[in-house]
Amino acid sequence: MVSSVLAGVLAARRSLFNQRVAEARHRWPGFDTAALSAFITQTLDPVCVAVAQVDAAATLVVAETGFDVGLELVAQGLAGPAARLPWVDAAWQQLAMPAAALIAHEPLQVLGALSNAVVRMDNVPGVRVPEWIAAMQPLAARCTSGAQLRAVGALCAWQAGMVQLREAALAQSAQLPDDLVAEALGVAGGQVDAVRQQLQRERWWNPRTQAMEAQGQLLGGFTGLGGPFAAPPELRACALGFIARSGERHHLLLADAFGAVVLPASAAEFAAASATPARAAVVDAQGVQVGARHVRFAAPEEGLQAVTGPAGIAIHSPYSHHVRVVPEVA
Repeated sequence: MVSSVLAGVLAARRSLFNQRVAEARHRWPGFDTAALSAFITQTLDPVCVAVAQVDAAATLVVAETGFDVGLELVAQGLAGPAARLPWVDAAWQQLAMPAAALIAHEPLQVLGALSNAVVRMDNVPGVRVPEWIAAMQPLAARCTSGAQLRAVGALCAWQAGMVQLREAALAQSAQLPDDLVAEALGVAGGQVDAVRQQLQRERWWNPRTQAMEAQGQLLGGFTGLGGPFAAPPELRACALGFIARSGERHHLLLADAFGAVVLPASAAEFAAASATPARAAVVDAQGVQVGARHVRFAAPEEGLQAVTGPAGIAIHSPYSHHVRVVPEVA
């Protein structure tokens, strides 16, 4: 059962919505109408109720827009009880109230941005989508435009493990109010400029702990167990991170204080990268000693290697499908 807010819209637009469903069933044979009904009740309804509380006049447009967007998402298996991932419903349900004013003003842009964000993050192994949704709850209410919401979303997505957004998120943060950036980064308002500068210099520094992530990040894994590497990777350093060659495939490894990702790369990028040994890393029977730190890495001492580059040190082994990337200095 839906609220009286949405019930009124459904009654007033019944013929239009029925037509949209008929078109969907023609476009997608086997379209799950029961899943759409559940989406309307469990996900669209809370959005409409939240919008009605801040701008009742916008409810009709929001309901119609949400219905159309939801219909497409359900058809693609991205929303509703049969969805292959839970994040679209979670984002709409949990961010409807804080983002209600923005949804009322820009329903298609905001609902689309929230949906695209969580789907994109889900496609990158290791990214922490629930953390992003939780971080966005207090921040969405303070955004005054869809553009601000997207910029804040990028800042939070980077901190939830989307390392590839690092430079863009920092650049976009310069266009946001300092108090909003401060809350997103977990620092005091007067520290924003200094924190931003340090983040640009030090990819391994975490502003929330005010410390370097000494153990770095572990990434990779065997393809047979859901990882990216068919064979133990060979590593070389590039300006952004490291290029891995595993069998006939190549990958870009990015890591910083907030997470690590493995992205596609090319043979040409691997050939152009550097295989400079990390002189600061000393291999011993317990793992690798980097300066005064002992870095954990579960592999035999034999063949253990460490490559250095602008992004840190990458530790790898011919007997492991994993790689640990750590800061050179911590």
